[in-house]
Amino acid sequence: MYWADEIAKKIISSKEYLPFWVDDMKTPSGFAHIGSLRGPLIHSVIYRALKDAGVKAKFTFVFNDFDTADELPSELKEKLSEYLGFPLKDIPSPKEDFKSLADYLSNDLKKVMEELGVEAEYLSSWKMYKEGKFDEVIRIALDNGEKIQDIYEEVSGSKKKEIGWLPFQVVCEKCGKLGTTRVYKWDGKEVSYKCEPNLVKWAKGCGHEGKVSPFGGRGKLPWKVDWPAHWKVIGVTIEGAGKDHASKGGSYDIAMELCDKVFDFPKPFKLPYEFLLIGGKKMSSSKGLGLKAHDITKILPPEVARFLFTRTKYKEQVNFDPVNSMAIPDLFDEYDKSWKAYIKDDNENLSRSFELAQIKEVPERKDIFISRFRDVVNYLQQPNIRLTDKFKEIKGDKLTDREKEILEEREKYAKVWVSSYAPKDFQILMLENLPEEAKKLSIKQKKFLSELTKLVEDIDSSEELQTQLYQLTKKVNISSLEAFSSIYLSLIGKERGPRAAWFLLSLPKDKVIRRLQEASK
Repeated sequence: MYWADEIAKKIISSKEYLPFWVDDMKTPSGFAHIGSLRGPLIHSVIYRALKDAGVKAKFTFVFNDFDTADELPSELKEKLSEYLGFPLKDIPSPKEDFKSLADYLSNDLKKVMEELGVEAEYLSSWKMYKEGKFDEVIRIALDNGEKIQDIYEEVSGSKKKEIGWLPFQVVCEKCGKLGTTRVYKWDGKEVSYKCEPNLVKWAKGCGHEGKVSPFGGRGKLPWKVDWPAHWKVIGVTIEGAGKDHASKGGSYDIAMELCDKVFDFPKPFKLPYEFLLIGGKKMSSSKGLGLKAHDITKILPPEVARFLFTRTKYKEQVNFDPVNSMAIPDLFDEYDKSWKAYIKDDNENLSRSFELAQIKEVPERKDIFISRFRDVVNYLQQPNIRLTDKFKEIKGDKLTDREKEILEEREKYAKVWVSSYAPKDFQILMLENLPEEAKKLSIKQKKFLSELTKLVEDIDSSEELQTQLYQLTKKVNISSLEAFSSIYLSLIGKERGPRAAWFLLSLPKDKVIRRLQEASK
């Protein structure tokens, strides 16, 4: 049985996790990396598995936008460094379209999650605090401050009593920082706090001392208390987390103890999952390490990108390193294999991984010709081949409209892979200077390049440009072999290269025009 179906079966048969409420969370501290998508996709798959099992389920995704900025995206550090220590929701957006940095970064991740079929209802932690939805759990946490201190010490060894700590942080009334405040007293109505100059290394508090009500969004609970508080406020019964949170004495252990002993809320179904690694390394959003999540649909079709996550059990690491490797062609091959298994209905795990990788509707189980990605890459780089004709020949019949769509989509992503991600053997780059070989072109070849300059200026479609190239050979009275050779000699110093029209349009237009003009002289 497919792993998500096994989990759904276990959850349902236990009768402990009612109602079936799946949840996931993310702090928008930076541009999310591809690894950040593993959590949302695992939860999406489990949510679908529950529904497919015939039960009613709900799926929410919380942006922890009330969290403190203890790090900033590398590209924004200089511009926003004065806001370290502020709630993410109180930091201005680098783009005018958004009210805050939190909104800007949350929207960036939300957009790609929706592209990948994550069907969650999106919630804002900041909004829930401001609306008073956390007031009850804040009171419970403060009333049980000593008990929470004991739980921290028992579970993780962290001694909070010694530093006069209570489980709450206030937004400083004077400087607006959250990460620098320490709450040390609770009288049942208000908390006393100090904005400590040296509480943390990444921000400096202003030294202000005050007394305020903790309710209505004046502050928030610290992460390890905030997490189970979210479960109680929302009603979560199923939530996974990366294995770092599930280590002994970690966030999961503390959160589960708080459910039992403080919040009087049933423990959710625990699901620790492995990371997605790039080149064997774990990524970080705030430090800018790893490919950005919003890049994934630039290098892969949404279904293939989602398949990257559905194909692997949640307990297994995913190592995806698309740069200078064959990882992308390999992934397409695996996807095609799962598609064929789905059509034949002969391998449950492969078939289900394909089914759960679909963004919208799952296709009918009927035979279809799939243009292999590697073949598309190969034929794309051969100048005299029209892809539609070639794959019609391979199929042995005319391509259907759907088969043409698949081919067109794969052509699009093949161009991206060849130009930016393929190993160097596959990459064909325009040389910085006019190659020596281009200085020996014939008069006809130079005339052809001169006329070609005008076509490149006016045409943006590779199909149209390819057609016009052949028309131009007739006009100039030059063989296609000589004509195409002149293009490649001028750009890459070789007599052969990839499909000419696509290659010409894949490069900066002004750079190509200057080179053709130079070669034609």
